[in-house]
Amino acid sequence: MQLNAKHIRIITIVILFSILGGQAIWVYNLYKAQYRLVTQVKDEALQNAILREYTYRHEKMGGTIVSSPRFLESDTSRYITKTIQLIDTSFQVQFDRYDPYGDVKLSQFILKDHLPVNVFMLDSIFNQEFSLSGITAASTYIEYIDVKNNKVLQRSNDKNKPGEYTASELIIIDIFDTLGIKGYIQISTSAIVKTMTFQLILTALLIIICSFFLTIIIRSFFLREKTERMRQDSVNTMTHEFKRPISVAVAQIALIPHYLQNGNTDKVQRYAQQSLLELQKLNKYTERIQKLSNNKRETIILNKELINLHDFFTSLVEKYENTEEKSVKMTLSIKATETTIYADLLHFANIMDNLIENAIKYSTEDGVKIDIHVSDERNKLRISVKDDGLGISEKDLPRIFQKFYRSENKNIQQKTGFGLGLTYVKTLVEAHAGDIEVESKVGLGTKFTVSFPLRNDAE
Repeated sequence: MQLNAKHIRIITIVILFSILGGQAIWVYNLYKAQYRLVTQVKDEALQNAILREYTYRHEKMGGTIVSSPRFLESDTSRYITKTIQLIDTSFQVQFDRYDPYGDVKLSQFILKDHLPVNVFMLDSIFNQEFSLSGITAASTYIEYIDVKNNKVLQRSNDKNKPGEYTASELIIIDIFDTLGIKGYIQISTSAIVKTMTFQLILTALLIIICSFFLTIIIRSFFLREKTERMRQDSVNTMTHEFKRPISVAVAQIALIPHYLQNGNTDKVQRYAQQSLLELQKLNKYTERIQKLSNNKRETIILNKELINLHDFFTSLVEKYENTEEKSVKMTLSIKATETTIYADLLHFANIMDNLIENAIKYSTEDGVKIDIHVSDERNKLRISVKDDGLGISEKDLPRIFQKFYRSENKNIQQKTGFGLGLTYVKTLVEAHAGDIEVESKVGLGTKFTVSFPLRNDAE
């Protein structure tokens, strides 16, 4: 199935939205998972906070309250009842072998009347426990509860609304299950997102990398499509240019036998000469296409020799000033201290011919003025060809050396061309280890400057 540009754009948009949508769903699910993970640690954080707050009160009362072991090594029962003897009273309690906080709960019961739970300190420690887990933007508060009567004895912050917070499990803190602590936490979105920083960076990198390579692929596709379109336009132009002289020659040659029979030798000679002229045009087109198509640097063989600059450019100016296509005025300025250049004469001439022929072709019907300036600087020969023709737009300037490229300007499109000439020139210049520059303004003209090294060993 062949896809056109519209289909490619639609597929590209679908792929991009699929990537973005998939990553958005993944980030959302990750956020939910992180939120659940953070809220799940609240019970452990509250238990640790209770133990730290209890330790503070325990030490403040002067040390150990319960010192005898709860279970003997020979006793294997789960529950055991013991008598607790205080200074002014005694009571019995039942211990659970599998409750690791039995002694703490007993101490909490003993301390509740002398030094009760400090809910404000407990809230502060509870918040610190979350900070130790990497959650720094959590809002918390504590409820001290009478479990028997289901009554809140004290709250660390009365302004907080329970509906906006996530509650922990009720943690019983005394041995008779009469007192409990419940913690509440409210975690901001920014706090959750902060815990996802690494994953979010990976997600962003994945989106950027996918978008980058997708853009390169799509851009390459459109560039290839555009190149193919330009190549096809060039082929159509070639076909048109070849067809015209062939059609004229065929039509005129077809009339020659008729005039031969009638003995009209003048018309026979005239038609034969015109046919020969058309075939010479066709031959010229063929040679030009062959030269322009062979524009790979590795296929170019240089037969270098010393070229006299004055003789070469003088004959070049004479050649084009006598053109019959339109009025051509040329000026030549040679200010180079070097009198020769070591280059391939055929290719060097092709470079200059292409630049001057372009200057003549892409000018108004009134004619063109061409200035050729030759100088040397920094061990390089610089040759500039400046005209006052149609000029090149800023949009087209970066692309004029691309193979098959032709401007979409209607004035340029009216001129016959294959989009290969400047590509050929650039290849020949680079084969001589030189470079080419262009300056242009629409309506004011164009200036091409080619530079060649003056060293005899330049490649």
